[in-house]
Amino acid sequence: MKLRSTPEEEPALKADMASSFRFLLRWERAQSSALFQCTTRRSLNTSSDQQSHKTFDLILVRSRAVSDHIGPYTAGESLFLRCNDEESHWTSVTSNLPAVAFLTDVLIDQDLSQTATPWETLAIKYVLPIRDGYVARSDFLERRMQGFELAARVKSFLSPIQHIKAIDSNAVQSIDNLINLLQNTVGAIALSPSTDLGIDALLSATEAELINRISFPWLSTKPFKQQRIAWVEGRPDFEFSRRMYEAAWTLGITLVIIDNPGHWMQQDEGEHAYLREAFIPVDISVDKGFVDRIVSAVKSYAKPIDSIISVSDARVVGVAKACELLGFPTSASDAYILAADKYKTRLSEVNPGVSFMVDSVEQLKKLLVEHRDRLQYPLVAKPCMGWGSECISKVNNESELIHAVGKASARHANSPQKRTDVMIESFIDGPEVDANLVLLDGEILFYEIADDFPSAGDYPGSSWEDNFQETANLLPCGLPQEELFIIRDSIHQSLLRQGFRTGTFHCEGRVRYSSLCFCTRNGREDLYPVPQTQSATRQPQFYLHEINARPAGYLESVATHLTYGVDYYALQLLYSLGDIERYRALSQPFMNGPQWWLVLLIIPEDRAGTMKTEDAGRELLERDAVLAAAVPDYKTVQKKGAKLGGPKASALSYLAYFSVVSRKSRLDALDLAERIRQNYKYELEED
Repeated sequence: MKLRSTPEEEPALKADMASSFRFLLRWERAQSSALFQCTTRRSLNTSSDQQSHKTFDLILVRSRAVSDHIGPYTAGESLFLRCNDEESHWTSVTSNLPAVAFLTDVLIDQDLSQTATPWETLAIKYVLPIRDGYVARSDFLERRMQGFELAARVKSFLSPIQHIKAIDSNAVQSIDNLINLLQNTVGAIALSPSTDLGIDALLSATEAELINRISFPWLSTKPFKQQRIAWVEGRPDFEFSRRMYEAAWTLGITLVIIDNPGHWMQQDEGEHAYLREAFIPVDISVDKGFVDRIVSAVKSYAKPIDSIISVSDARVVGVAKACELLGFPTSASDAYILAADKYKTRLSEVNPGVSFMVDSVEQLKKLLVEHRDRLQYPLVAKPCMGWGSECISKVNNESELIHAVGKASARHANSPQKRTDVMIESFIDGPEVDANLVLLDGEILFYEIADDFPSAGDYPGSSWEDNFQETANLLPCGLPQEELFIIRDSIHQSLLRQGFRTGTFHCEGRVRYSSLCFCTRNGREDLYPVPQTQSATRQPQFYLHEINARPAGYLESVATHLTYGVDYYALQLLYSLGDIERYRALSQPFMNGPQWWLVLLIIPEDRAGTMKTEDAGRELLERDAVLAAAVPDYKTVQKKGAKLGGPKASALSYLAYFSVVSRKSRLDALDLAERIRQNYKYELEED
């Protein structure tokens, strides 16, 4: 796997010294000033059909000389530019220009006026369009450059669905030329000082990384319409939905939130109310009237609504039905109904294996009388409708099976759906995976697969009460390429059989007869070759557990966005509007593949009680700078005062999650994750 190109592998990248322009920059701030010798130069790179950008570099070297104060001093910052010759006059440049404001922020970051040593060098790479067009997503530069280790600051200067113009940047010959160039930049990257790379190598490496990350059609010749979506079930809090809302904003999509009265998005003066146009209070209980209430809310809204979306497992079926009634883009509701039922999904498979469904413990006992001798343990019992691995049990005998079915049957018995049906199937041994696919008209635009590390219920000797809550995912997957193709192709066919042609899908299952297995060696749990004595002679097979006809969960989707550059929530929004051009464009990952190995670590609740620690996740990262540098995303879910149900609760939760990354190796990522697991400390008042 190529995580990052080496200089030898990169295309010929160099600066056009013939088109360089030299000038002086003076920065005045808070009764002090600094003078810089500056050079701009155009980068020459190997372009491709997928590129929509070109760049120019601004290099600032702090001068030993101190010129007279231009004045008067102001409360803020002032920038003045002048050509190198003595006869030139200083030109004031306004920070209202985004490119200039960015430069000012970089100077403030460095705090050069107070602490910098003479001749300190700064470098900024500004990004320009190579053609006129409309921007697909206004924050594409920040999002795609996340995790780039040579960047100190990244900023897009665009507004949603903005039209931008390309200008001739071949030669900057004056301050006016330079200001005009800055006015037309779409974003910039300020580079971190590097002890290993000189300034030319630093800029060259950044240019190569830009080609890797933003070589996709982020410009369109056609304008994009400002459209409006009704979002049903606005998520439990902002931390678990921030990127969803921000994606809509940067795509130029107006959101109307439909949720129960009292939701955190309801108040117009709320902190995050700017991310939505309106809030419609509606009972979103999934009962017989759910679809009618959603349709009525959409029809009665004062402005036209173009589509409806939900990522709530319990509500995607009803939302699909509402879309059908209103003529909005959607997959068939029948496909969603099939995917939402684990037993129906099992029966739709080409080789469904041994499985059956019961509605109650009483029905199970009757079945056992007739078929007791045909059952081969271990078996798995799970609700036919469910999410979050709740009430899934591996059982080794009849007594455990009866207890497990009772627990699973009760999970949704009193919900609006009043579902008590339970699926019982064989326990399939083999490494588990999470797979995400993006389809368009039946074609796979993007897919990625992650290792799903064993849960408590997976291990030999586990009890039926041990759950199947996820413990850690690792992407990219460590299985052999041929097994990854088997997973991809099997899921693809399953989706098509169920009636899906377009959308983002999160699927789970196991690889039977895999060449690798999860086990612990030398104290590290990971995938290792199956021992020769246990090597299977049969070809690997993928055994599907479930299809979730929606993007992966929030933390998984963020992990994919960070690793590959693909935002599932943005894609789902665009699909719901039928905006196929942007859907296809934004499904393109980094050219060089994943930028690192990422372990999505879950810290489970190990007992019930009340949390006494204020914020254990934040405190851990404050104690350990190495871990802090390796964690681009995390959340402490259970903070001080939270009530914990523990590992045996019907509705499972967890203490925290961490996305832990390494560019060195898969093993290094696992070691960093284990360091978090061992050092996550908290106090609990037990029940």
